[in-house]
Amino acid sequence: MTWKIRSANQEDLPKLEAFLTEAGVSAEGLNDSIQNFSLMENQEGELKACLGVEPVGNAGLLRSFVVSPQIGQPDLMLLFKRAFLTAKNQELDELYLVTNKMSAVSFFSSLGFEMVNQSELPETILEKSHLKQVLTVDNSAIMKIIL
Repeated sequence: MTWKIRSANQEDLPKLEAFLTEAGVSAEGLNDSIQNFSLMENQEGELKACLGVEPVGNAGLLRSFVVSPQIGQPDLMLLFKRAFLTAKNQELDELYLVTNKMSAVSFFSSLGFEMVNQSELPETILEKSHLKQVLTVDNSAIMKIIL
């Protein structure tokens, strides 16, 4: 299966909101950072995976990482490479992510992310409502990568 990865634009907003809502992921603030989202689609243009970078000062917060079951790990690597490129183009120095899926931690580690404590997060990132929501869940892990 061949996937197409591209940057999202305003026209993608309804499709992306529906994709996130169906996955039970908040689409809050999507409009503000739509151009920082990478989309993975099949040949028919159906959305199969997405990943957003929310810039916060010189750092970024990865968000809305949603993947359809048929997407394999090598394809996900490409999606993350695109997100890293997006972050570098915005002159971000580091990226943070929060997950409550412990099964995903080894995948993120393979990309170069390292576990950090909540106390190591910049204040500006801690204030993000998206992050606060995930941190209320038991077993949430915070990870960071230096770009």
